[in-house]
Amino acid sequence: MLEINKKEDIIIPFDQIGDDDWKIRTSQIIEAIADNWDDELTAPVAADEISELENKLGTTLPESLSIFYQTFGLANIGEELQAFEDIGWLKDTDATDPEHGVDFTAEEQAVLPYLITFSDYLGNGNMFCFHSETKEIYYFDHDEAPYIYKMFSTVDDYIKDCLIFGQSDLFGENATQEEADQWTEEIVGEMIGKHKIRKWRYFDGWE
Repeated sequence: MLEINKKEDIIIPFDQIGDDDWKIRTSQIIEAIADNWDDELTAPVAADEISELENKLGTTLPESLSIFYQTFGLANIGEELQAFEDIGWLKDTDATDPEHGVDFTAEEQAVLPYLITFSDYLGNGNMFCFHSETKEIYYFDHDEAPYIYKMFSTVDDYIKDCLIFGQSDLFGENATQEEADQWTEEIVGEMIGKHKIRKWRYFDGWE
């Protein structure tokens, strides 16, 4: 089983989904996360299920997300990938109701009609979405502005960073949770910038 005792033990699963050995490295992380939380591994999603979802949405999934589903299903990546019946247009959810305190800017209102949810951030009401046309990844933060924030250019980067963060719970006897958290935050911070981690993870470090 994967065990994190030093920063160098943390696996970078891929640069892009489809890279050589991406399945091997990703599987190692997903299996370790599932074992750590005593979860069952999820079955791959059939291509016809993906086609059915795309027909319902009226647009295609990001290609890399489709590949991930067909390889690992709705795996625990450290965050909760939505069940197919829950994937849908952000504008149609109760979360965007002004009665809930969300006051979108004109810029946010312009992009809102294009966003499709596919992942919950720890089930707290915040969600990750892909843009129906560009396939870029946006973060919907129901707590504080900016409420809609472009986080990643591709879904590959989102899944990769989730899998890195997920390894913080796999610390071994020679490391602590705090150390593992710091190592993963440093690695992802070098990739996407500290300001994005603060927005995404409610992280208040690096004073």
